[in-house]
Amino acid sequence: MPADTHAREIRMGRRRFLQKTGLLAAGSALGCSLLSCSDSEVNLPCLGPAAPPTPVPGMTYIRASEIGCALDCDLVSGHNKHHGGAATDDGPRINAAMAAASASNPITLIIDGSALISGLFLPAGGYWGIAGLGCGTGFFVKTATNNDGIHNGPAAVIPSTPGPPAPSVRGTNVTLSNFTLNGNRAGDSTARMRQGNEVAWFYGINLMNLDNIAIENLVMVNTPSFHIRLSNVGHVSVTGCVMQGEGSNSDGLHFDGPANDITISGCSFAVGDDSIALNCPEGYCGDISRVKVTNCTFISLSLMRLYTTIGGIQYKIDNVSVSNCSGAFTDAAFFIGLSGASDRDSVTNLTISDCNFTAPVILGVTECFGAVTLSNVTFVPAVTDLWIDSEPNHVAALLRPPPSFPAVPFVGSSLTIRNCVIQRKTDKKVTGFLLGDNSTIDYLEFDGFAVQNIGKHASVAHLIEIDQASIGQLVLNSLQSESIAAPVSPNGFSSIGSVSGSGVLATAWEFPDAVMADGVPYISATTGLPSIKVNGVVQPYP
Repeated sequence: MPADTHAREIRMGRRRFLQKTGLLAAGSALGCSLLSCSDSEVNLPCLGPAAPPTPVPGMTYIRASEIGCALDCDLVSGHNKHHGGAATDDGPRINAAMAAASASNPITLIIDGSALISGLFLPAGGYWGIAGLGCGTGFFVKTATNNDGIHNGPAAVIPSTPGPPAPSVRGTNVTLSNFTLNGNRAGDSTARMRQGNEVAWFYGINLMNLDNIAIENLVMVNTPSFHIRLSNVGHVSVTGCVMQGEGSNSDGLHFDGPANDITISGCSFAVGDDSIALNCPEGYCGDISRVKVTNCTFISLSLMRLYTTIGGIQYKIDNVSVSNCSGAFTDAAFFIGLSGASDRDSVTNLTISDCNFTAPVILGVTECFGAVTLSNVTFVPAVTDLWIDSEPNHVAALLRPPPSFPAVPFVGSSLTIRNCVIQRKTDKKVTGFLLGDNSTIDYLEFDGFAVQNIGKHASVAHLIEIDQASIGQLVLNSLQSESIAAPVSPNGFSSIGSVSGSGVLATAWEFPDAVMADGVPYISATTGLPSIKVNGVVQPYP
């Protein structure tokens, strides 16, 4: 998120959104206020006790309590948990003990208590791990640390965007499990901005230039900016984690390009910005591919941001799947793009399946996309206060420009809607698709779609609202039209190349003869009768 003014608007919009959707009470289940994680409000979730790691041959195990760590820090306040005064900084002892980690001498720290740290700066090449024992074990980032909580590399602040090229050789084998990290959002940075300073933002965990990263059962709260930032990484597994933060730039999992082979499962996000970010033109910059998200819950600005360019070099995001997830969002559930000007098919092979989302928009598009599929997705339209002043049309939609960013032209190659539902609980105006600004979708297919009214609500006016935009092929194979008054907005058919599909006739909608493909039964807008075109000639059907 950009400026502080926009951030304040988002925070207020988020508060009102949560109140309207009844999700404020849900915050207690996550263990932290959804609106703030200041010192006075942090309530750390407990993921239960964890056993020490099973010994692996060749691995050296070090217990924090056995290397002289005081472990006297209250993980909520950062104070001494015994008398309330200053806690002991255990960071230097841990850094010294872990410095020798290497391929021939891998080391795992067992954090068997609660430590105040002025940053953990561990070997850049990896071959190290940190394993907690569950509740009550972990770290609090010391006030005025002015650095990340944990990163691989020297103690010096690491620039957030070193730029291309990425190092050709990555380190490997980093594991983090079963501990809490409180990032001390209010106190880590002494600069004018709480995210960091002019050189870099400060992250809860910052891992760069690594393969084979395993992150499991972490509780991350109250970080100055992103909870976990990963740049130039591959073969990353994140499971069972809880991330809680407030305000702009509080992303949960933030991946900068290049990145590949990422799995995220069983995690819970309650953050004020993007829960997951796939940002190609940040960090070292590069393509992002093969990302799988499953069985996660979200309360945030968005579930995922995917963007490939901010002008200049063009990158690509390929093969992303999100399944069996649920969440509530104050902006688009998925931001596709940031500023436009992307190559065709820049984000492609995106599949969203078996999910339930409450949001003003599912796909907020400002960038070109390739193949996108929504399958078994339930969309509950929600009101948001984040609409920018230049956007007068506040209708909710499966696809449209996102509320908080200006509309820009895009080209979408293929979008398939399969067994999806818009579930209306209020009279909030909603449509399937809102297309404008000279945007184009080459191929749009419906293989199961319905509007379900919970209570008595007026019919949805149009399946597609289209103005100064175009659709190449509209394919209607299966669609329940009972709660949708018309397929497109007035004069919209002039912007559609052709209509086809096995379910056209069953909609009972009328279609202009000129737009219909050959061999497709339909109701003619000219005669009001079932018709079919054969070699371009309209004939009665059957």
